[in-house]
Amino acid sequence: MIVFDDVTRVYEPDVVALEAASFTIETGEFAFLVGASGSGKSTLLRLILKEIDPTSGRVIVGGRELGRLKKKLIPKLRRNVGCVFQDYKLLPRHTAFENVAYALKVQGIGRREIRQRVPEVLSMVGLSKKMSSLPTELSGGEQQRVSIARSVVNSPPLLICDEPTGNLDPDTSVGIMQLLYRINMLGTTVLMATHDREMVDKMRRRVIALERGQVVRDERRGGYGSSEE
Repeated sequence: MIVFDDVTRVYEPDVVALEAASFTIETGEFAFLVGASGSGKSTLLRLILKEIDPTSGRVIVGGRELGRLKKKLIPKLRRNVGCVFQDYKLLPRHTAFENVAYALKVQGIGRREIRQRVPEVLSMVGLSKKMSSLPTELSGGEQQRVSIARSVVNSPPLLICDEPTGNLDPDTSVGIMQLLYRINMLGTTVLMATHDREMVDKMRRRVIALERGQVVRDERRGGYGSSEE
């Protein structure tokens, strides 16, 4: 699903954000991306979304080498990548239903299909009784569930999560992680950047660790800072 082949990204003036990064994430994997602030996590995610280009090396997503992707095809690439952020990014004056429906409307999906798909995905994330609620009427965990529902309503093969539990209490974070795990079990590849040490240690999934722009550890069943057992 994702291939980084000796990828380096340098920002002006001469700031190396990512250096010679190489790894492969297979279709259906659940992988954590860990590292301190400034380690290169955000740069790596931006490269996957083709918000920026590598200075050198190759980035391949879903079998497409992004360096050769025509500009007109970038929107199609991004429609196949769901994104979940720490700050939810919900439309404040729109209900949970409308926030999720928006992701379908921008793709030209008809009203009948929207009326069918949105309740299904909101039910999947446990919000079937909150469809008419505005973001201000929802808890932080519920807002994040709306964000996740919006990200997966198109059934993207890849889900990118950038600190999705960063603003949540521990109990709520567990619920969000269980939801992401269920989505992964349905076949979606999940890459999650996080500082949540306890969650990473508990789940024992793939861990890719960055330090000063370099991949310093890649373990199939790792912890936040431990060696593979």
